[in-house]
Amino acid sequence: MESTENRVGRGTWARYKLAQAQFTSWVKQTADKVVSRKPNGTAPDLQTKGVETSPAPAKESRRQKKARAKATVTPLADPRLETNVESAKSVHWTELEVLALKIAQNAEPEQIPDAAVNILRDVVNLRKKSFKFFSGAAAKRPADRKLQESNQTHAHIINVLERILVKFEALTSARRKVTKNEKPDEKNPMGLSDLINMFTHLEVQTSPDAAEDDDQADPPSEDDRKSTRSKKSHKSKKKKPRKERRSETRAPPRPSMTDNHDDTSWLDTFDWGLPSADEDDEDDEFDFYMMVYCFFEDLNTIRNYVQERWCDYWYDRSVHLNTLAVITNAAFELFHMLEWDLMKALKFHPELTQYTFMMDMLFIQIGLEHIDYDSYDDLSQEEHDERLWRDEADWLGFLSYCTINRTLQNVPPGKVPMLPPSARKKVVYGAHNMKTWQQFENTISFQMITEGSLLKALKKNGQVPPKLPAEPLLLLSWQEALKRHAITTSLVFSFHLWVDIRHIMEEQVLNPFNEMQKTGQRVVDALRLHDPNSVTKDKAFKWEYKERIQDTTEFLLEDFTYEDKLLRFRQIGIAEDPEEFFLLKNEPVWAGLLDFRARLVHSEMGHQFAAFTYVLEAASYLYHAARAADPNLPVWDNMYKLNETYLDDSIFKSGFLGVKDPVAIIHNYQLAIKPPVGWDGPPDLASRSGFAQSVKIRRTLYYRYGFAEEDSYNEIAYMEHLAMHRLQLERYRGTPRTLIGSIRESNGLLDGEDVNGATTGVYSVAPPKLDEKSEEYLRRKAVLSKLSPIEMLQLVDDSVQTLLEGLLQLDYLQLFDEATLFLEEVMDAFGPEMQQRVNYKGGEGHPPARLDKLPTYLGEDLKAAAEAGNGKESEIISKLVDGCREFLTEMKLAGDTNTATEEVCSQ
Repeated sequence: MESTENRVGRGTWARYKLAQAQFTSWVKQTADKVVSRKPNGTAPDLQTKGVETSPAPAKESRRQKKARAKATVTPLADPRLETNVESAKSVHWTELEVLALKIAQNAEPEQIPDAAVNILRDVVNLRKKSFKFFSGAAAKRPADRKLQESNQTHAHIINVLERILVKFEALTSARRKVTKNEKPDEKNPMGLSDLINMFTHLEVQTSPDAAEDDDQADPPSEDDRKSTRSKKSHKSKKKKPRKERRSETRAPPRPSMTDNHDDTSWLDTFDWGLPSADEDDEDDEFDFYMMVYCFFEDLNTIRNYVQERWCDYWYDRSVHLNTLAVITNAAFELFHMLEWDLMKALKFHPELTQYTFMMDMLFIQIGLEHIDYDSYDDLSQEEHDERLWRDEADWLGFLSYCTINRTLQNVPPGKVPMLPPSARKKVVYGAHNMKTWQQFENTISFQMITEGSLLKALKKNGQVPPKLPAEPLLLLSWQEALKRHAITTSLVFSFHLWVDIRHIMEEQVLNPFNEMQKTGQRVVDALRLHDPNSVTKDKAFKWEYKERIQDTTEFLLEDFTYEDKLLRFRQIGIAEDPEEFFLLKNEPVWAGLLDFRARLVHSEMGHQFAAFTYVLEAASYLYHAARAADPNLPVWDNMYKLNETYLDDSIFKSGFLGVKDPVAIIHNYQLAIKPPVGWDGPPDLASRSGFAQSVKIRRTLYYRYGFAEEDSYNEIAYMEHLAMHRLQLERYRGTPRTLIGSIRESNGLLDGEDVNGATTGVYSVAPPKLDEKSEEYLRRKAVLSKLSPIEMLQLVDDSVQTLLEGLLQLDYLQLFDEATLFLEEVMDAFGPEMQQRVNYKGGEGHPPARLDKLPTYLGEDLKAAAEAGNGKESEIISKLVDGCREFLTEMKLAGDTNTATEEVCSQ
């Protein structure tokens, strides 16, 4: 897993802690700024103003004493709870309202960014959530005076934060009432440096004097360092019905969570950021519980999202199978990312991140925040067990863990379990209770487990590459579990989600496989029909082109596991033959990924193939010139799709977009379609520029799924690139005519004049599905506090679905063939003289690249006619229109014939 320092996505807990530190830094900086910049140059002494406080315990804790002694506390990074936050000065909760009051009285509305209010609102909500959960213990223990005081203090802290939130919301509301034409007061502008911590990921450095202050703190005593506290002390806080005996017998001794014996409650102080190493008290216990709870909450949020999308397909086919496969594998990757973050945060205590420990804490010791355990009291034993399974065990993935654990215990190391097809249990769908669900899970899990074990053996024996094309992370994780005999939480939830998908799809689990084979055959046939030698001598491209044909054939059209299975069957005396494609027929995620991979290969290889010549550009300019002369010409669908792959302000489109003079368009071809300055060599895809967002997204996904082995992105990196492409606001939503004109002018292109008052129409890049408001919001969050896992998943979902509905509908190889025929038709319309100049007869020895000179020759003829003044320009344009009409008519007839043939064959 790559470094998390500059990664885009973070889990709920990490973003919560970052938000606290960001908000604190901003409050401290802003309070100082707004007071020091008052006209009188003096700051009012607000410290003398009373701030309501809750009743304090009679005896102050060591943390309270230090808080009173210091104006601020600079927390050191607790090695056990590290969150990649360098540090931000802490603010005691009693100070926070004072600082907020300074801001409210002295700041202008423009100085309160929405980001600050949003962060504070999120913090208040999470604090309320945790208070509601932990205050349940206080209600059950009225005699515990300290617990009652702690909860009163916590409630007061929340009230303080809510009052601050009200003040800031009032300021931001006042700002929104200002009219758009009214400029904000610039006498007291807030510089970007003042708010830098609101828009970076805590890149603030701890001041040296703060570090010195912390170094002077009293070190913990030897008794403090040696003292430990058991997690079992929490059992009385939130006891779950009918679980006392289980917890007594099953709960093993827990490692110490803290090093300090101080009994001060975590409610005594409000510490923004992480606690100091020498100030550990029950903050750690609260932090650890909420950290683990948020971890599982993120896992289930991702799981629920993916489940809903598969249900959308099952009910109304509203989402593409390829999209489902990609977001499911992305969910597997996010599970790994979140687990890695948790392990990094608790790297000095890795035993705390083990699934068994976390499950025992949440399931047995403490409980789940969102469960109403009082509702269990009046249930029968059967109802109780059913609720336990549905509400808790399923939320924690416990059944999936049991299935994986039982399998690892029963599969000897180095062995591959084999079962003849006749001995396989029939999958019974429609599980509705714990017993039927367990039977269903056991049946389908054995399918995946046996096939995954075989993949591990094939790789170990060198029969297949270590990483197969588009191999899902679930299968890779299972193979790793077989090697190490270890179960990770990410594996548990990946398998848990996979079981959900199988349950949703039922018999339709075959659909991804069937679609994969159709796509694979179509792609292989198309690639084989086009010889890369006809367009380029590039050895690297020709090798890649050949490899993509080979691996598409081997992994989509052939069962690469069949021969090894057959040999193993015979070695153990099984006379039956194995079922072909058993894995891909029962693993919808991999079948969907391979289908998507084939589509990416077809588009990427086709685009690169066509880019070695200017055939597409030549055909595009001549077609648009003909359309400018005769707007009634039939529409060339694929050519319009090609236009959508370029930005409106690209050099390619600037030569004809909005130009209504056909002569000017033809002349612009010579000026616009040429390699960039300094380009040495034949054209290729790298020599093109101005591509739309969809082309960049396709290349990102191609590099993730298009390669067989080590060339693909590592785990989560491609999501970061997708986020960068997807969240970048388009430079111009609808490109202004003035911009196109300026680009034409800077490149020496011609505007031309109206022809018969007709327009060529306006082409625009297909808008993304996210509306402007949502896109701006996500982009701001990516900069401000980093994207949440579910937002990253939604971006992947939207990117893939948009790609499937847009760019991947364009067949570059088919368009290349159409463009070649179009240029031939136009060349023939000008007779033998033009045929001789172009010197293209088709077949070997006559590369299509010769045809891309046709617009240049027509431009030369038009220039000569204009200089001669013989009026032959109209004759040249007329022949171009005739050739274009002839081609489009023939293409329409051919398309109608193909459609009729397909309909007959399907009957």
